[in-house]
Amino acid sequence: MRSGPFTAALMACVLLLVPSCNRSGFVPPGSYSNIVLVTESGEPGGMNDVIIRTLQHPVDYYSKLEIQFKIRLVSAQEFDREPPTKNMVIYGVARQGRTGQLIENFIGTNSVRKVLEGKNNIFKRMDYPVKGQLTVIVTASSPARLRKMTEENGQLIRDIIEKANRERLRENLLLREEYETAEDLKAQYGFTIRIPDAYKLNRDWGDLPGVEIMRDYPHRGITISWHSWDKKSLTPADSTALYDFRAKIVYKIHDKEVMRPELVSWSLDEFGPYSAVRMDGYWESSVEMFGGPFICFFIHDRVRHKIWMVDCLVYAPGFDKHILLREAVAVAESFRVN
Repeated sequence: MRSGPFTAALMACVLLLVPSCNRSGFVPPGSYSNIVLVTESGEPGGMNDVIIRTLQHPVDYYSKLEIQFKIRLVSAQEFDREPPTKNMVIYGVARQGRTGQLIENFIGTNSVRKVLEGKNNIFKRMDYPVKGQLTVIVTASSPARLRKMTEENGQLIRDIIEKANRERLRENLLLREEYETAEDLKAQYGFTIRIPDAYKLNRDWGDLPGVEIMRDYPHRGITISWHSWDKKSLTPADSTALYDFRAKIVYKIHDKEVMRPELVSWSLDEFGPYSAVRMDGYWESSVEMFGGPFICFFIHDRVRHKIWMVDCLVYAPGFDKHILLREAVAVAESFRVN
């Protein structure tokens, strides 16, 4: 579930067309891990294989590989018969075939001109054609350009979809929210996090700083802790200190949970409004035979000279981990330092 920050160079090829509307009504059916992929033929093969590989990106969760998105192919001729869905990708060459017509209908003639000029290739339409639906258009002026652009921007395309998935998921989860608990955390600890009523709060940490927000079944946990930090910056080069920080906290609160350094990776990422150092890895109990993946974000609080750790993990034998981690991260992204 890697999702690096959008760099200026990549975002230059993306045009966001996001109408402002109320999404509190209809929610399209299906999973946020599913995508309806509209192409000219609606069949695998040729140019379509590039976007299929891009979207069906394998994510390594250590005990198994999971496909990030599951695809259902639809031909452009069948588009009008498609019911609303959570995620749709329209993929084709501008002004070629029925797909080209669909693309122009979605993004408009002026945007198509920019595609033909090589200025834009990826477009996002939220709440279109129905509320709650994300439609991403991936296009170019020729098949060769489309193939090259897709290969170079696969991570960006997936990140656009994942970010929109987390935003909509969080919005739906927070239709019922624990406001009093969030206000109490703000007053006592100096941070806020929006808590869906499907989650419960655990503060029984003894002398350790922090709280845990959990949802069962299957288990999704969000741990929030903090640590003094005198350095002027925070980067992946601080990985040893950050690793030790997480190791100390989770060993005490999660039934002697441990990590293996060889299964940990580090990156810079965006976390809500913050830049963060991200740690991906696999946790396991040192006393029992169980474990699971985690994603951990470290945020530098320069004003208070501390770092905040917001840790998301799942324990879900037999379940897809990606779906559950997406939900945990979606809730965790509401974290704010006050």
